[in-house]
Amino acid sequence: MERSKQNEGRPNRLINEKSPYLLEHAYNPVDWYPWGDEAFQRAKRENKPIFLSIGYSSCHWCHVFRRESLEDPGIAQFLNSNFVSIKVDREERPDIDEIYMKAVTSMTGSGGWPLNVFLTPTLEPIYGGTYFPPVSRGALPAFFTILKGVSDAWNSDRENILQSASQMKLALAEVYSTSDLAVADLGDSAFDACFNELASIFDEKYGGFGSAPKFPMPPYLFFLLRYYIRDRSKAPLLMVRRTLDQMACGGIYDHVGGGFHRYSTDREWLIPHFEKMLYDNALLSLVYTEGYLVTKDVHYKRITMDTLEWVLREMHSENGGFFSAQDADSSDGEGSYYAWNRDDVLKALTQAGDFDCKILERYAEIICRYFGISQAGNFEQGRSLLSTTEDVVRGISGDYSMSPSEINSIIGEAKISMYKFRIKRSKPATDDKILTSWNGLMISAMSKAYQAFEEEKFMFAARSSANFVLTNLCKKKNGECVGLIHRFREGDAKVDGLLDDYAYFVNGLIDLYESDFDPNFLKEAIELAEVMIEKFYDENKGGFYFTEKNASDLIARAKEGYDGVVPSGNSMAVLALFRLAEFAGNEKFRHKARETIRAFSSKIERQPSAFTFMLSALAFTVSGPKEVVFSGDKDSPQLRSLLRDYRSEFVPNGVTLIAEDEMAKLSPLAEGRIAGPADQAKVYVCSGNVCRLPAYSSEGLKQALEL
Repeated sequence: MERSKQNEGRPNRLINEKSPYLLEHAYNPVDWYPWGDEAFQRAKRENKPIFLSIGYSSCHWCHVFRRESLEDPGIAQFLNSNFVSIKVDREERPDIDEIYMKAVTSMTGSGGWPLNVFLTPTLEPIYGGTYFPPVSRGALPAFFTILKGVSDAWNSDRENILQSASQMKLALAEVYSTSDLAVADLGDSAFDACFNELASIFDEKYGGFGSAPKFPMPPYLFFLLRYYIRDRSKAPLLMVRRTLDQMACGGIYDHVGGGFHRYSTDREWLIPHFEKMLYDNALLSLVYTEGYLVTKDVHYKRITMDTLEWVLREMHSENGGFFSAQDADSSDGEGSYYAWNRDDVLKALTQAGDFDCKILERYAEIICRYFGISQAGNFEQGRSLLSTTEDVVRGISGDYSMSPSEINSIIGEAKISMYKFRIKRSKPATDDKILTSWNGLMISAMSKAYQAFEEEKFMFAARSSANFVLTNLCKKKNGECVGLIHRFREGDAKVDGLLDDYAYFVNGLIDLYESDFDPNFLKEAIELAEVMIEKFYDENKGGFYFTEKNASDLIARAKEGYDGVVPSGNSMAVLALFRLAEFAGNEKFRHKARETIRAFSSKIERQPSAFTFMLSALAFTVSGPKEVVFSGDKDSPQLRSLLRDYRSEFVPNGVTLIAEDEMAKLSPLAEGRIAGPADQAKVYVCSGNVCRLPAYSSEGLKQALEL
């Protein structure tokens, strides 16, 4: 944590917080308050506007804004005299961020972080923006100019400001309303329209969607894989493959350490924005796993394995939870940790072993060519960010008279040496808070990777994260988990669980059950789904609110279905409820899922590509869920073989269980299918009201899955 030099030794109120982002500002000269009643009451008492600044610890421009403006004594003095200043970590309070980001986007047409918003003492937004420089820069006004303008307007034209702020509050409520004019049913036309929208913005040369900046957009890729299964035309799969291939070649992927950066600043995926987020790496691991299952391309398996290895190595706490993010910056500057030149490569190889000088030079040439490390460089100070191309090995092997396997072996060993060399550099900081929602996503990623690749360490990590959440981030009553908590850090669990916490974590528990078949995880998923409905579901218009009914410190109750870089809580809730409806035979779950889709259906019809994950969830049920029930001793070679055959297929609309006594208490699917001691292992496959005869072999299983 950096301290402000101007305020060394004199912390503000943020010093008592747990968020790493808030603690970074604990020695600012700004008289910061955390979000809460103390700040609100002071603003009302002194009749001052509120300056709300929202960011997160791995955000590069948040650090820049802090250094340039928030540590400036003159700016701090003006803020302290004319405003009540509140600092919020968007990852700790995404509900606050959601509302004010929506407000700023409505006002200005764009948003981002840092998010800087001016509020009335009753929290209605007056004006806002993102990064403001210390002096005017192009179209960006100076931060002090903004401060003085808002302060002067508050003092001279307060009545109009309050009226405008009140209208913005009403507009926010309208934005979050769901239409009474819901579409009866969304059919194939919605899937086709979504595909056509994605095809219209697809980058055929470099993959991905749109131009720079370019985000990975996993929800798009999930949808396209499911559309491919429904449609069986080549186009959606080609779009997915092009995107996965190009991202894995580009600088957005960390070729040495594994894992993906947040987004690319260019169309080619070359120069990333360097923070690494847990949610991106969970969702991209899931996409690459699914890509492998569909195509059997071992390159996708390697990307998944390397990404999850990075998570286990650098983002997994000793107590089982997963950390949130790694910073974009280190003390050497943004991106410097990931940049290389030829001398760096030579040093890394030299430290790795005793090479003959000629061999050393030759290997360095091969590595530099493979990763695009040039004398001019593609980054700062003549250094290069690593990238590669799909056919580079073929060219190198021809020029050096070596086989492709020899080249790949050299590159594989070099990556290990380069990683050992790199970790001695100034490393970006890790935000070590543990969020229930993002842990839910990583539990799914680890579980699905275990199912596909049979790596026990992934199963262990998924199980340890789930147990951590159930132990440390659950509100307990009579020993039962009756509600989730959003954030944990240094022994402190804080912030009531939000919709994303429930929806993501419930899906994670389902995926974990389908991995290790411990009925307790499915039982917890069913119980938490009931709590989710009780706390968040809108009984009048359908759909789920982002916050609980009793949230009192917000000016609007958000209800969002939009799937951006991550699926919305509503979309994940729909998928969880459809899956649990199959497991538990619970019609209430199925009804709530359908009514949620209905609540957003008019918006989906207008812009289906904004709801790609909700359409993926709908595809789960429209395609006819497959109930796949294994019967027999789950440790027997015969059942494990059947299970391995099933898991080698991509079955996005399947629910999987092993029929045993404990499962019979949770799922009617297990009834009548529990094997006796002498029974042969078999698998039942049903869809709709039709069941195949039990399958005892790989061939029989494949035939049954064609149902």
